[in-house]
Amino acid sequence: MIKNYILSSIFYIASSIALYFSYIYSLDLIKNLISSTINYSLLFILSIILLSFLITFYLGTYFSREIENKAFYLIIGIIYYVIGLLLFKNFINIYITISLFFIFKIIKIEYSIFAMLIYFLSILFLVLKNSVFINIVNQFMHNKLESLYTSNINDLYQMYEYQLLNTYISGYETAMSILENEGDINGAYILYNNLTYVNQTFLNNLNSTLNEYLNQYNQTINYKLENIINSFSLEINISIALFFITIFGIFLEINKRAEGL
Repeated sequence: MIKNYILSSIFYIASSIALYFSYIYSLDLIKNLISSTINYSLLFILSIILLSFLITFYLGTYFSREIENKAFYLIIGIIYYVIGLLLFKNFINIYITISLFFIFKIIKIEYSIFAMLIYFLSILFLVLKNSVFINIVNQFMHNKLESLYTSNINDLYQMYEYQLLNTYISGYETAMSILENEGDINGAYILYNNLTYVNQTFLNNLNSTLNEYLNQYNQTINYKLENIINSFSLEINISIALFFITIFGIFLEINKRAEGL
């Protein structure tokens, strides 16, 4: 029995360390995702660490199956609770949510509807208190919505640039043709020599004007996008919480199977 106490404690401690590093690497991965880049090596490391957490927690549960002493689970729960408060300095976090598992384990309701509701509310508070979760979803939605109109803006920009420039050049060439037809070769020659310079000047002015309108348009679109996304903040938060509770449910199912062995 002493062996089970020692082994389960060791594996629970190892799972706590793995959970901590998964939190750190998750923040790094989220920062990459916000900037619309994916660090596959970081994603691989995070996957290994999360797998390590599940395995070590599974083994901790496995070796604690025959432990009937409720104080053991209470101590483990308090350890997770204190770690959550010390390391992350907020009342609701993943460590505290897992500590509830051990506390509920004492009264054998860790898999009940009541317990799952408490788990969900804890994770929902975790999501609400950590803006990093909502930020990554908001930024992802913003990038996707922005990409829908960015290509259209670029096409519109090129179309106006092409049409206006061609209209200007055709008018310039018409003026040269009229001068040539009227015998003003010198005037036509002057226009011809200045064509490149005038075209470049016109193009620069055109680009400046269009860019000014484009920037105003982008600001308006970004403002509208932010309002649209913010209006769904509650739904987004609940969706994120459901995602985490689904992962937590998988974690509970793994431990339930370990206890049933």
